Amino acid sequence: MAMIFSLAVALLAAGATYAISRRYLELSRRQSAQSTLQLVGREIDKDLQSILMFASWIQIDPTIGSYLQSATAASSSVVSRGSRQLTMTTWERLNDEFNSSEARNYVGRAVISANNGATYIQTVPGSNSYSNKDLTQKLKAAPFYAPLMKADDYAWIGLSDNPLNSHSRVKIIPILRPIESTSSSRVLGWTYLELSTSMITDRLASVHTPDTTGLYITLGEGHSYQYRDGELLACDVPSDVMTYHLSAAPWDISMIPPEKEASSRQRYYIGIVVMIFLLIFLAGILLALFLRHVISIPVTSLTNKIRKVGEGDFSRDPSIEWDNELGDIGRGINTLSENVQAFMEKRVQDEKQKQELAYEILQSQINPHFMYNTLNTIKWMASIQGAGGIADISTALSRLLKNISKGTEHLIPLKDEIALVNDYFTIMKYRYGGTISLDYRIDDESLLSSKVNRFSLQPIVENAIFHGIEPKGNAGMITIHVYRGDDNTLKIAVTDNGVGMDDEMIRKVLSGESKEANDFFRHVGVSNVNKRIRFSFGEQYGITITSRIGEFTTMLFTLPVRAAEDSQTQEEH
Repeated sequence: MAMIFSLAVALLAAGATYAISRRYLELSRRQSAQSTLQLVGREIDKDLQSILMFASWIQIDPTIGSYLQSATAASSSVVSRGSRQLTMTTWERLNDEFNSSEARNYVGRAVISANNGATYIQTVPGSNSYSNKDLTQKLKAAPFYAPLMKADDYAWIGLSDNPLNSHSRVKIIPILRPIESTSSSRVLGWTYLELSTSMITDRLASVHTPDTTGLYITLGEGHSYQYRDGELLACDVPSDVMTYHLSAAPWDISMIPPEKEASSRQRYYIGIVVMIFLLIFLAGILLALFLRHVISIPVTSLTNKIRKVGEGDFSRDPSIEWDNELGDIGRGINTLSENVQAFMEKRVQDEKQKQELAYEILQSQINPHFMYNTLNTIKWMASIQGAGGIADISTALSRLLKNISKGTEHLIPLKDEIALVNDYFTIMKYRYGGTISLDYRIDDESLLSSKVNRFSLQPIVENAIFHGIEPKGNAGMITIHVYRGDDNTLKIAVTDNGVGMDDEMIRKVLSGESKEANDFFRHVGVSNVNKRIRFSFGEQYGITITSRIGEFTTMLFTLPVRAAEDSQTQEEH
C-alpha cells in the first residue's frame, strides 16, 4: 500500500510539474509572438499612417483644389496658358510633397484627376512625367473604382491587379478617394494612390524564420492573406493565432506562435519531470520500508491484541508497551482491557442491586393503593353523614394523587388536563370558602382533544390563587380561555384579577428565580412548565405574561394543534 501511495504521489507531482511547465511554455511562446507582432505592426502602422496623411493632404490642399476647379470650369478643347502654368505649379507642389513624405517608399504612383478624366496629373518615384495616355479611363474601368469612390471613408478591398500595368503579376493595394470643394460638398475630382505590397512583405520578411509556422494579414473585412516566400497568398486565417490590430486602418496582422523553441524547452522540462518522478518514487520506497518497521509491525501487534480483547482475553500483554507513541497506545490498551474486566465485574454486582431495588419499588406501590382505599372510605363515610364537602375534597384529592403516582405519559388531551385543574380547584374552593371562582371559555370544542403537557395548567392556576388573588384580600376570579390563534395554534389564556406583576417580577417568574408555588406542586412552577412546553414542541412555543399592577395578570399558552394520534406517533419516534 505504501508503495502504491508513493507511486501515486510521484505521478501526481510529475504531472503537476509537467502541466505547470507546459503552461509556462505556452505563455512564454504567446508573449514572444505578441511582442513580435507589436514590433512589426507598429512599423506597418507607421508607414500606413504616412501614406494616409499624404492622401489626406491631397484632398485638402488649396493649390490642388484650385487646379481641379480650373480644370472643371475650362473647356476640354481649350487649354490656356494660365491653365498650363497652374497645372505645372500643382504638379511641382504634388511632386515636392510626395518626395518629402515617407509615402514615396511604398507608393508606386499618385494620381490627381478631375471628374471628367481628361485633366489629371501624376507623380511617380524617380520620374518627371506627369501624364500618361488613357490613365484615367483605365482607372475608372478598374473593379475597385466604383466601390472606393462610394465609400464614406478609406475602404479596403484587398489586393488588386494593377490596371495601369496589365502585364505585371505584382499585386497592389489601391487607395482612391474623392476630392471635394473646400467651399461646398461638390466633388471636384479624385485621387488615386498605388500602394505596393512591399510595405507589408518587407516587414514580414524581417520576422519570418524557418520556425515561423504562419504569418497573416487581413485588409479590411474578409480579405486575408498568408505571407509565404515573399508573397501574399489569399487564405483563411486559422482560429488559434495571435493578432495585432493596426490603428491607422482596419488591418490585422496575425501569427501562429512558433513551435521549435517551445519543443526544445519542453524536452528539457520533461527531463526535469522524469528526474522529479524518480526521486519521489525512490524516496517513497525508502519511506515505505521505514514505516513498515516503525508503524506497520507495531500496528499489527496492537491489532492482534485488540482482537484478543474482543474475544474475551483481558490479560495484560507487556510486549506491546514500546518506548514510543505506539507504546503509549499499547499501555492504554492494556489498561483499557483491565478496566473492562473490572467494569464487567461491577456490572454483575449492579444488576444484582437493580433486581433488589425493583423488588423494593414493587413493595412501595402498596402505599398509594392504601391511600386511594382510605380516601374512598372517608368519602363514603362523609356521604353517609351528609358532609358533602368532605366527600368532594376526598374524591378530588384521590384523583389528583392517582394521577401523580400513576402517570408516565408526558402529553395528555386538554380535556384531561382541565379535569385535573377542576379537581385541584375543588380543593382550593373549599379552602377559601367560595371566595374564588373559575370560569371556562371554550371557543372551539375540537381543541379539547389537542395534546398538552401533563400538569401544565394546574401550576398556573395555583400561581394565580396564591400570588395573584390571595394577596389582594378579597374575592377573585380566574378565567381560562381556549381558542385557535390566527397562525392555527392552540391558545390558552389563564387570567386572574389579582394584584398583578411588574416587568421585573414577570422576568423572574419566567426565568425561575421566583418560587411560584408553596404546595405539593412546587417542582412544576411557571418556569418549569414553560421549559417543558419548549422541550416538547419547539422553541417557538411557550408561555408569555402580560400584567397590570392592581388589575390583572394573563399567562398565555401558545401550543401546536396536535391530535392524540399525532402526539402518540411523535412520542414513539
